[in-house]
Formats: sequence, structure tokens, C-alpha cells
Amino acid sequence: MNMDDVLSLVTNVGFPVAISFVLLRYVLHTMEEKLEKIHSSISHLIEITQDSASSQQSKHDS
Repeated sequence: MNMDDVLSLVTNVGFPVAISFVLLRYVLHTMEEKLEKIHSSISHLIEITQDSASSQQSKHDS
């Protein structure tokens, strides 16, 4: 295998693979941030719902 074959292999295979890994890392990082925000919002909504339910229950018991 001569130098031209190696260069061709790196150009045709290595570069697209490297770009794919960079894009995959970016997408996963972005998704992670969005999932953390969704998790936080759902947790906050659950707390508000539970507080509201317990408040309604205590008013009903009185």
C-alpha cells in the first residue's frame, strides 16, 4: 500500500467518520441539555400539583 492509497483511504473514510463523531457528540450534548430542562420542568409541575392537591384537601377537610 503506497502513500497515495493511504491518503485516499483517510480522505474517503477517515474524514467522514471524524465529522460523524463530532456531529453525534453535538447532537447528544444538545439532547442532554433539553432532557435536563424537561426533567426539571416535570419535577416542578409535580411539586405544584401535589401542593395544590394537598391545599385543596385541607380546605375540604375544614
